[in-house]
Amino acid sequence: MRTTNGQSRARILILIASLSAALLLLPGCGGNPTQPPTGIDLTSFKSLARGDSCTNIRNRLFLIDGKLVFWDRAGNCSDAAYGETLFGSTISDTLCDFHDSIAGPIKICQDDRYREMFDTIIVNLDKPDLGLGSRHKVQPIHF
Repeated sequence: MRTTNGQSRARILILIASLSAALLLLPGCGGNPTQPPTGIDLTSFKSLARGDSCTNIRNRLFLIDGKLVFWDRAGNCSDAAYGETLFGSTISDTLCDFHDSIAGPIKICQDDRYREMFDTIIVNLDKPDLGLGSRHKVQPIHF
């Protein structure tokens, strides 16, 4: 079968369009960088972390299993010098919280299903996987 120059160009354009569309589906090659495939919008978490005033020692966010967000912060403040929070898919969905207060440390878990995980995380803040091991996927969120 013989093709003309016009048919060859059309095939090349279709190939380029197909490859471009495929690249957009690959991780890190397009799409919304603040929204992982799970649908969690990380924009509000990043804004929350950027807006905290007592974070001159640590201020880190982590995505856990594509569905939870962990915030670790610490600073040189007379009150509320540190805090760790485990969120669900939004900043209003606080699952567990551990923070400094004028009355001393306070730890609250709204949902007991996350208590053991949260306890593991707060004693393993120095580990890249937050002590959760290979059963969980832990990714830093850059902001």
